[in-house]
Amino acid sequence: MERVEDFESFYTIKIQPYLDELDNEKTSLSNWKKFTLFTGLGAFASFFLYYLKKFPTGHILAAAMLIMCVVGVYFCAKYSDRYLDDFKEKIIGQIIAYIYPSAIYKPMGFISKKEYKASGLYRRRFSHFDGDDYWECNYNGLAFHCSEIKSWYEDAAGRDYIFKGLFFIGRINNSFAGATYIWTKGDAQLPSSVADEHYRMFPIPQVHKMRTMHEGFNKQYSVYTTNMHEASVILSYNMLDHMLLIKERLGKDIVFSFVAGKCYIAVPFEENLLEPSDKSIRDKEEIKNYFYSILLVFNIINKLELNRLT
Repeated sequence: MERVEDFESFYTIKIQPYLDELDNEKTSLSNWKKFTLFTGLGAFASFFLYYLKKFPTGHILAAAMLIMCVVGVYFCAKYSDRYLDDFKEKIIGQIIAYIYPSAIYKPMGFISKKEYKASGLYRRRFSHFDGDDYWECNYNGLAFHCSEIKSWYEDAAGRDYIFKGLFFIGRINNSFAGATYIWTKGDAQLPSSVADEHYRMFPIPQVHKMRTMHEGFNKQYSVYTTNMHEASVILSYNMLDHMLLIKERLGKDIVFSFVAGKCYIAVPFEENLLEPSDKSIRDKEEIKNYFYSILLVFNIINKLELNRLT
C-alpha cells in the first residue's frame, strides 16, 4: 500500500484517480434529469394542445413522451444510486480508512433506535427515525460508533424535527451503572405534565438536579443524575471546561449523557455532513470539509479524555 504523508498526497493518490469516473456519473445523472424534465413537459404540452383541439395527434405524442419520461425516471434513480454509492465508497470510505485504517464503515447503516432512546438526550417520542454513514473503531482504548441520524414527529399538523446531526456512542467502564444527563440550559428533557411523561416522552430513571463546581458550565448546561457521586467522578472540572470549549467552537447545542457504561454525544447539524454537495467533486475544500467532519469525533474523544473512563 502506498504511504500517504499529507493531505495533498492523499488527495493525489487516493482521491484523484476516481474523479473522472465520478464526474462522468454526475454528468450522466444531470443529463437524465434534463431528459426526464423535457419529456414530462413535452407530454403535458402535447396533451394540452390536443385538448384545445389545436394538435389532432397530440395525444399520441403525449403518450410516447410520457413513456420516455417514465424511462427517464428509472435511469435518474439508477444513476443517482450509482453516483451516491461510488461517492461513499471512493471518497468518504477512503477518508475514513486514511484517518483510521481499522475503522469499519457502513454507508447505509446508522445508530439504532434502541441506543438513541437509551441516551435520554432527546426524549420526545418520534414517528420517524432514519440515518446513514455509520462507522466504528477503537481509538485510544475507547470503542465507539457513530452515524448521522434524524428523528422527527409527524401528524396531521405537520412535521416537527426532534434531532438531526451526528450521534456518537462510546463504551466506558461498566462500573458507571447510573445515568447522568447534560442538557442545554433551558432545554432539560423533563416532563411538564403527566401527559408528557407517559405519552410524549421516552422513559428515563428518576433523576436529581446537580450543580457543578464550574460556574461557567452551570450557565450553559443543566445536569441531572441518578447518582451524585458517580456523576462527580465522571464530570471532572477539566471535562466540563472542554465541553464548554467544544460547544463554543462548534457553535452548536451539543449535549451529553453517561448511561449504564456508555457515553452518548449528540451534535446537531442542519446540513448533511457526508453527502455529495452541489460543488464540483474536484473542489479540495469540500474534501477537507469531509475530513473535518470525521476528525470531529476523534477531537471530542481527545478533548473530553474519555479514555480516562474506560
